Amino acid sequence: MNHNHPRRIFSLLRRRGYATKYTGRVVKTTENGGFSAIEVAVTTPSVVSDVRGYPLPRRDLICRATNILQLKSSPDPFLDLSEFLQTLTLALTPSEASEIIKSLKSPTLALEFFHFCSSQIPNFRHDAYTYNRILLILSNSSLPDRIDKIKEIINSMEKSGTRGNISTVNVLIGAFDGVDGLEKCLEMVKKWDLNLTCYTYKCLLQAYLRANDLNRGLQVYKDMRRKGYSLDSLGYNMLLHALAKDEKVDQAYKVVEDMKRNHCQPDEYTYTILIRMVGRLGKPSEALTFFQEMLEKGYKPTSMAYNTMIEALVRSRMVDKSMILFSKMVENSCRPNEFTYSLILNVLASEGQLGRMDEVVEISNKYMNKSIYAFLVRTLSKLGHANEAHRLFCNMWRFHDRGDRDAYLSMLESLCGAGKVTEAIDLLSKTHEKGIITDTFMYNTVFSALGKSKQISHILDLYEKMKQDGPTPDIFTYNILISCFGRAGRVDEAVKIFEELENSDCKPDIVSYNSLVNCLGKNGDLDEAHMRFKEMQEKGLNPDVVTYSTLIECFGKTDKVEMAYSLFNEMLAEGCSPNIVTYNILLDCLEKSGRTAEAVDLYSKLKEEGLTPDSITYTILERLQSGSHRTRRIRRQSPITGWVVSPLR
Repeated sequence: MNHNHPRRIFSLLRRRGYATKYTGRVVKTTENGGFSAIEVAVTTPSVVSDVRGYPLPRRDLICRATNILQLKSSPDPFLDLSEFLQTLTLALTPSEASEIIKSLKSPTLALEFFHFCSSQIPNFRHDAYTYNRILLILSNSSLPDRIDKIKEIINSMEKSGTRGNISTVNVLIGAFDGVDGLEKCLEMVKKWDLNLTCYTYKCLLQAYLRANDLNRGLQVYKDMRRKGYSLDSLGYNMLLHALAKDEKVDQAYKVVEDMKRNHCQPDEYTYTILIRMVGRLGKPSEALTFFQEMLEKGYKPTSMAYNTMIEALVRSRMVDKSMILFSKMVENSCRPNEFTYSLILNVLASEGQLGRMDEVVEISNKYMNKSIYAFLVRTLSKLGHANEAHRLFCNMWRFHDRGDRDAYLSMLESLCGAGKVTEAIDLLSKTHEKGIITDTFMYNTVFSALGKSKQISHILDLYEKMKQDGPTPDIFTYNILISCFGRAGRVDEAVKIFEELENSDCKPDIVSYNSLVNCLGKNGDLDEAHMRFKEMQEKGLNPDVVTYSTLIECFGKTDKVEMAYSLFNEMLAEGCSPNIVTYNILLDCLEKSGRTAEAVDLYSKLKEEGLTPDSITYTILERLQSGSHRTRRIRRQSPITGWVVSPLR
């Protein structure tokens, strides 16, 4: 390097305060002995320090160590790391260990490395910062035993005599959920002689509120105020939410005043909390005052704020104001959600104004889609307003090219539930018009409704259509049809459907046999019912309590008491526990046949099994005590059994 001012170079090198050092030597001189060329070399010290003289972590070391530990192809990464660390001139420092812990992606791996440092690296000693680092990683992890591991680290810290700092306490406050854990944190503050900072107070307050301990939370808040500290918006809102939930209105107002005095202006969430609080106390006027104040402050209400205000109005059944606010919500381009519509629907239904549903649809027309229509149809159906649901569904059906399956299914269930089976069948036939594929569940829904209304001709027609056009019947279809024909006394059709089931890809299950046995037994063909019962057992299907109860009832009604009792004993032997219905059936059978002593024994057994007698049991007991078949029940105590029979209502 050729330069005319070599002294200036050495002056600059001496003044330079950076970590990099420069050295130079003369490689060429002039005839009169002056410098004409100098070679400058850069030397890097083994330990780089910051401007204050503290050693800086070696970044190349941190990257290399992290890569070694995360190298999946290595059979023993910690052995590789140990060999690498032995090549270093200077040992690994706690600050470098802390950076490596931070860089590792796995909390489990970070914990392994933490223990490796103290157990495998000679003369290495963790300090408060490395402890804080691993505690923070564990507290933020999703490990199922993270709290246990945190406690192990704390115990290790105490055994090593390492004194934590206030950051340690802050991390632990965030990690522990329960009050006991928080008390442990406060014990550490005393043990280490630490002073709580503003941030520590905030963490502690929020932790108590999360633990639903409002009283301790309020005490922390008072301590904060005495220290001259204040919360941020999140902290104030958490405290207000807890106070509002506990209906501590006066204290909530005081917190709002403190908030304003500390130059922390209430935000939209603050106002939403206050609106919800007074709204649930039945004070819609105060809620409207807060809502108006929020608007005057320039805040744009979110859907949560609008919903909270509408809910306050709905609680007081203020239909007109609810509708006006709903309209304002849409005007201000705030999309109503399902909760909004549920509030409006509920207040209209409770006040008998469901006719205004068209107004609701018109107001929110730009947001109306198939999903919203489906929700409205489902909600109206659940509220028992099948006509309104059907009208709204038809409106959706008319204006949308493709239908919504959820809305369609809700409407189908609503019509069936309301007994409007003709409309349900008509709706079932129109699914293809809107691109909805008719499935077996839809047919089963209509079959069940037709069975309840005993419209057998419609069932047969719909079943033939199903077999011809699809979908394929499933086990539920067959079971529903057998039950429907059985209830209508159409034994031949029930048997025919059962035979079709046997020849199909489906196979009869317990429900299928129960339905057939019930149909046969209650329509007079008891021998066939008993034969099907035996057939069921031969096929490896274990009769359940319904099967036994059905047959016992059938035998009892035909005065075959011995057979009924025999079935009851078989039931017990097979490990099938009778329920109160089974006992009532057999008690009734025994009472009618005059076998009083056996009925008394059976009642004692019922009590021993821990079953609770119902009104039917008491009716039978009354007849047993009176010795007649009178239906009027007399409140008296039996000298034999001590039964006390309640009067009929």
